[in-house]
Amino acid sequence: MEENPDNYVLVLEDRREVKSPTDLGCLSVISGQDEKGKIKTVEPTEENRSAFLVFKKNDGLLKNFMTNLRRQFNDPTHFGLYKVLANGFEEGVASLHAMLQNRESPENKAQLQEARVPFEDYPPAQKLSAIDPEKVDWKELERLGVSPEKLEANGNLNRLLNWQKTGLISLAVPFGDTTIYTEARLALRTGADGRLSLNIHTLRREPQLDFPYMGHTFSPEEKEELRQTGNLGKTVELSPKKGKPFRAYVSVDRLTNELVSLRADRVQIPHEIKGVRLSVEQHRALTEGRPVRVEGMLSRHGKPFDATLQVNAEKRGIEFIFKDSLSNKERLKSSAKEAPAVRQIENKPQKRGIGR
Repeated sequence: MEENPDNYVLVLEDRREVKSPTDLGCLSVISGQDEKGKIKTVEPTEENRSAFLVFKKNDGLLKNFMTNLRRQFNDPTHFGLYKVLANGFEEGVASLHAMLQNRESPENKAQLQEARVPFEDYPPAQKLSAIDPEKVDWKELERLGVSPEKLEANGNLNRLLNWQKTGLISLAVPFGDTTIYTEARLALRTGADGRLSLNIHTLRREPQLDFPYMGHTFSPEEKEELRQTGNLGKTVELSPKKGKPFRAYVSVDRLTNELVSLRADRVQIPHEIKGVRLSVEQHRALTEGRPVRVEGMLSRHGKPFDATLQVNAEKRGIEFIFKDSLSNKERLKSSAKEAPAVRQIENKPQKRGIGR
């Protein structure tokens, strides 16, 4: 086990058999999950030290673990979960044991509250329902030269109505006496007033990396990583103009070159992918945003394959990167040559000839 003051283990108090609210429950240490996602625990002894699942401060692993824990325990009120430093865990568990035996003491209550991991901070994820087509302002889309029929024909209607971005779509944008022709991805989002609004993600020649992104300034190494792979390869803290700071993955939209972020606490990394059980280190690396090579996965047709996995903010989850895939830098060079220019056409009235 790593000796790091930021490393901690989780001690679970099972209170299903206690008779009084002040009685001490059974204590165990989280050791991982089985192939079905069921939480595994071991007794908090030195002999089991190597089996403990070690968490790191701000690494995102806790969020994934708590999501599975909430799914397993329908009524978490019968359980308590506490952080204990991995370095010197025996003293930490002994101290926790003593405080739980006298949990109503004001001093103990305050310390337990500080060590407790609140289940209520990790509510079960709720799936968004599809958008009702009648609530979409189709006239706004038609003003851009886009119709439901056109979207359905190119396979983008279903994506738009399921809160996803469309592929690149040709737009004809009226601008005064001119019409601007360009390409963009479209998405529907709920505005502050609760109404649907249309987001237009226009095509850019290259990602804007020389300017702060939601309060974060990219280092030279981070810029190179985004240009080379399209993913930042780690989580960073972002500070939106409205709202609290949050940790997020950052990627480049490979169709538009727009920077995209994804809150780290909204990503659940599975412990098994395509038939391969991830090791603790592989799972941690994926959670932290790093690329992970996984071999022996099985396709839908049962064919084995290998790939590098990494969280991609634009894809809202894990992407599969294969050896023959173009690097993001190669794609940027290609798109810079092939990207269509924005065309502007004046809508001037035609002069009629005078009859002779």
